[in-house]
Order: sequence, then C-alpha cells, then structure tokens
Amino acid sequence: MRASTFLSIAIAIMLAVAAVFGVQTYLDSQRQQIEQASRGERGVPLNTIVVARSQMRFGERITAEKLQVIPWASETLPDGAFTDTAAIEGATDETARFVLSSIERGEPVLASKITDPGQRAKLSTAISPGKKAVSIRVNDVLGVAGFVLPGDRVDVLLTRNGGGRGGEAFVDVLLQGVRVVAIDQTADDTRDQPSVVRTVTFEVTTEEAQKLTLGATVGTLSLALLNVVSADGEVPERMTLSELDDSASAAALAAERAAAEEAQRRIEQERLDAQTARLAALEEMIRSMGSDVTDKLAEVEQNLVAARAGEPQVVEKEVVVEVPPAAPSFVTIGVARNGQRQEYRVETK
Repeated sequence: MRASTFLSIAIAIMLAVAAVFGVQTYLDSQRQQIEQASRGERGVPLNTIVVARSQMRFGERITAEKLQVIPWASETLPDGAFTDTAAIEGATDETARFVLSSIERGEPVLASKITDPGQRAKLSTAISPGKKAVSIRVNDVLGVAGFVLPGDRVDVLLTRNGGGRGGEAFVDVLLQGVRVVAIDQTADDTRDQPSVVRTVTFEVTTEEAQKLTLGATVGTLSLALLNVVSADGEVPERMTLSELDDSASAAALAAERAAAEEAQRRIEQERLDAQTARLAALEEMIRSMGSDVTDKLAEVEQNLVAARAGEPQVVEKEVVVEVPPAAPSFVTIGVARNGQRQEYRVETK
C-alpha cells in the first residue's frame, strides 16, 4: 500500500478518537451540572421535606419509624409540608399526631392529612370547615349493594308514595354529588372491598342536612353512585308512575324500531327501482330490435318491388276440381242362416 493510504487511515483514527473524547467530555459536564443543581451548588437553596417511609392509613399514629427526610431541590415547598420529623412524630400523647387521610409510601406528609398535636383521628377532624356529617340508614339495595365506600360521591334519591300529581308515587333527586365520609363506623378512605352496611355518613351543608333528615322521615332514601371523575351537575326532573311508560328507554326503542323500518323500506324501494330500471332497459332493447326487423322487411319489400317492376305480371288463379272416389275392388256380403251369420267376399273387377 502507498504512504498516502496509511496517512488517510491514521487521520481517520485520530478524528474518531477525538469525537469520542469530545462526546464523553460533554456528557460528563452535563452530569456534573445536574448533580450541582441537585446539591444546591448553583444558587438553588437546598431544602428537605418529610415523606412517608411506609404506607399510613386513617387513624394511625405517626412515629419516627414511619417518616423519612429527603432532599428537595426547589425554593418552594408544597403547602403544609414539613422539613423535619421532630415537628410531626410527637414523643408524648399530648404532642402525638394521627393520620386523617391515607398517605402512600414516598408521598410528602402534609398538614392537611394529619391531625394537630395531641388531637385524635376522629371523624370530626376529617370534616371540611363549614360542613357537617349526617348519617342515613340503608340496606343492600338502597346502598348500591355495598359498593359505596368512604371518599365516593353519590346522588341521594327520595321516593315517596302519594303526594304527586293525582296522588301517585314519585322519585326526586334530593342531593347531588355529596361526599361519603364513613360507612358504618369506618372512615378509612383506602378501603376498597365492598360490604353491605347499615348506615352511610355524608359531608353536607346545613341546608343539605335538613333535607336529608326530613327526607328520611317522609319517604325512602336511596343512593346512586357517581363516577370518580364526574363533576358535571344535572337538572333532574321528578319521575312519576305515569311517566314510566313514556320513559327515555321506550322512546329510544321506538326510535330504533322506526329507523329499522325506514332502512327496510329504503332497501325495498331501491330493489324495486333496480327491477324497474332493468325492465325498462329490456323493453327498450325489444323495441329497438322490433324497429330493426321492420326496417329490414321494408327494405326487402322495396327491393322485390323494384326487381319486379320491369317483368310481366303473372296472375295466378286457384281452381277447385272435385274428384269422385275410386270404386272398391271387392264387397263383403253377410248371410244369416239358422241363427248364424256368414260373410262372403265378392270381387267387383
């Protein structure tokens, strides 16, 4: 090989090594910048935040073993966050704190999810300011078969017998989207196993509490479980017995039946139109063929007339001649003698 070839290969190897070294240097510098940012070496103050070391449920006492302090590379902490476990763990009963809302492992411990120092985890501490807790009695049907759990939102329906139009029974939506804070004596919002309960406790306003209490005395209260992300309110209407036969489902069924009949009628009409079009095309074809045959016959007739124009005409006359029947060559003669008949054949020629 020539010297120029070796020189080209050497230059290529040097450029490749330089490229690898440059990329490695850039990645190292970026890694160092990230580490410096996390350590607060670039003007960002180093904060700490208290998180849950393990999962904590409603009513649990907060201890140091359940907490962990981790770095927080930001100037701003979440509202209610803590930077030191000493302010949370509480060494004595007077300073102990309890969990109000479930806290998952690694989740920041916020003041809104725990009690004040020395305060027990009671249902009253889980009620939002300005709200009240009201309980109603339910069964396996009225309570949505036990699928209503703490933290869910439901609509409360009131059924009354009489008092409506014509004294008939009716159903009203009494409350919409009320939050369930407890079932029976359980307020744990992490409970996920359905169970048939006897009472359901809601978080409501004073007016809503009055409606629930009065509704429970004049009729039957039942629950309708809402979707977990449902936030849109509705404008409910009273449902009576007379309106059951004219329900939306019946109207939808009638609309579907009408649409099916219309589709069938359209298909039949399209089939009839196609048959009519085929018959019209066939008729036009027959008419065209007849016209062609007539033209051909007229043309042949004209040719015959033209061919016979210069020849003498021959008149043909039909004559009918009567021909007498031919005489028979023999006759048969029958002779009866002594009750017996005998026939004799006599030649005539």
